[in-house]
Amino acid sequence: MAGNSRTGKRHKTSHVVEDVASLSDFPDEILHHVLSFVDTKSAVRTGLLSKRWTSLWKDVPVLNFVPKSFLTLASFRKHVYRLLSFRSHRTPVRDVNFDVCGYTRNETGGHIRKTIGQIMKYASSHSGGGLDHLSITGDSKNLCFSYFADDISTGSHHASLKSMKLEECILWCVQFDDPVYKSSTTLGFKLLTTLELRKCNLSSFCPMGPFDLIGDLPYLKHLKLLHCYVEWLIISGPQLLDLEIEFLENNCSYEVIAPKLKSLRLWGERMGEPIDEHISKELSLPALDDANICLKWHNPHCWESDTYLEEQNRAFMNYLGGLHNVESLNLCFDKEGDEDWEEHHFPLNRIKSIVEHQAPPFTRLKTLRIQCAHQQRPPNVPYQVLRYFLEGSPNAEDKFVKLEMLAD
Repeated sequence: MAGNSRTGKRHKTSHVVEDVASLSDFPDEILHHVLSFVDTKSAVRTGLLSKRWTSLWKDVPVLNFVPKSFLTLASFRKHVYRLLSFRSHRTPVRDVNFDVCGYTRNETGGHIRKTIGQIMKYASSHSGGGLDHLSITGDSKNLCFSYFADDISTGSHHASLKSMKLEECILWCVQFDDPVYKSSTTLGFKLLTTLELRKCNLSSFCPMGPFDLIGDLPYLKHLKLLHCYVEWLIISGPQLLDLEIEFLENNCSYEVIAPKLKSLRLWGERMGEPIDEHISKELSLPALDDANICLKWHNPHCWESDTYLEEQNRAFMNYLGGLHNVESLNLCFDKEGDEDWEEHHFPLNRIKSIVEHQAPPFTRLKTLRIQCAHQQRPPNVPYQVLRYFLEGSPNAEDKFVKLEMLAD
């Protein structure tokens, strides 16, 4: 019995070895796709596996550079030089990704900048018509994207870049009269259609002026701003089709002007904080079809006056007016802090006394969903408020309305 058991184990092991060995039987295209998910250092090391893998890394269309995976900067620069020298020139470069966390404006950062410029120069001359995607991940406290911008955006080859993602970077918007500071934006890729900014600082040196994020990107269609910091933002996109803004790190002013926008997602929007006359939120979205809005609402305290609450209510109603052409609206309410809402403090209960004499905010609404997070039951929406939401749209009696709570 023991002998049979050991034999069974040997057979099982041999099957595993056969399965692993069969990986080399896949076509080159599949193996290139697999290698596109690892950094260039690991991709080159796969050449030691067997003769089948010796040259596979040379034809990978995606270059992922991680300087911190090398013991010294000199060894990373040597790796880059050898990689670009031995890589196959017949395979175009489609995507370039950098993880330069820890390298900033110090002396080491200057060398990294030169190396990035070398890589981008190579990628542009071997891209077969232009790069598809560029991604840079940095250190949100130090890495300034404009420090690298001149090196990665020069030349007509980079102007054709279609997609870009920046994570934990600082974008400086400088508007001084000094000739050195002429540019009002740091993005120079005119044909960019997709942009994602995650945990970026969209700062401006000009305290009296807004940051026009995509003013020089006339063909941008898809924009994501996730956990970014900005004080005053303008998004003016003539071709913008979908916009996602999630948890801006402060209660900032912004203006969104997008005549073709179809889909809008604003998640974690602060609407119930103390009134600040310098903060404004303006939306101009005439073609909007679908909106998914989550409002984090400040829970009023007993010391707050009726005038204060009325101002908050009207600010909320003006905000809804910016969505007047929406067809499908998902409106979610979440609370700031740990205190539970009292029934009369629920935002839609607070506005019921002033909606009767107000014009309906929506003109094309077909579907309305109202959600309440961190509550034990679906929200109780007054009849006056539902009528206010629906009666401005044709066939108001046929609208689909759903009330629900969200699980933690």
